[in-house]
Amino acid sequence: MALMMSLEGFRGAAQNAEAAVLDCVLANRILSNEEILDAFGHVSVRNPENKDTFFQSRSLAPGLVTQNDILEIDLEGNVITKTEMKPYGERIIHAAILKARPDVNAVFHGHPHSIIPFSSTGIPIKPIAHFSAMFYQGVPLFDDYDVNSGMLIATPEEGERVARTLGDARAVLLRDHGCCVVGDSIQTMVMASIYLRDNAALQYQALQLGEPKYLSLEEGKRATRISESALAVERAWGYWVNRAKKAMPDLP
Repeated sequence: MALMMSLEGFRGAAQNAEAAVLDCVLANRILSNEEILDAFGHVSVRNPENKDTFFQSRSLAPGLVTQNDILEIDLEGNVITKTEMKPYGERIIHAAILKARPDVNAVFHGHPHSIIPFSSTGIPIKPIAHFSAMFYQGVPLFDDYDVNSGMLIATPEEGERVARTLGDARAVLLRDHGCCVVGDSIQTMVMASIYLRDNAALQYQALQLGEPKYLSLEEGKRATRISESALAVERAWGYWVNRAKKAMPDLP
């Protein structure tokens, strides 16, 4: 099953490469400002003018990313941009997911702290709040690292295994490492990344009190159609962009 979204959810997606580069910068800054990303982690957005390439920052802390730091990379992980700038080693994750999932146009990888305990214990993350309904299909767990990888996803084979574990889901946990989150646009990817972190924290709290009553499959489907409508995505994106610009005056 592809991403469960109405067609209206695509209105916020960039229509050209220049806009996609700016969105990539904004996503880095937003996720840094919202403390989803710290010194590490990265995002990518598919090139609207060439579906076989994507945009991603050079190897840099997300909160420092500018338009001058963005590289164009193909779906094998090769840097297309003529530059001496060093890419992220884990760009392989983004290349593999975007190659395997034509419905996906943006990918996040990071290490939100509230998610790590679930990745380590194997307790599944389930939607406990209506705003995290987009995870109603479940969040699979990847635990198939290369022994010598240092728990980084840096080879095409590992990237393919992560993409295969993700399947048709919106997110995948990486055991004792972090997670990857996808969206049909960078706006929906940012929304899902923030709300996966928040859902994990709320789920942990609920588990201390008793047995949570999670969203049902039908509740999840219906709530997702509402939360990822064009109006809802525009409202959320505007809120997060405004917060980032207030905290980071250099943003255009």
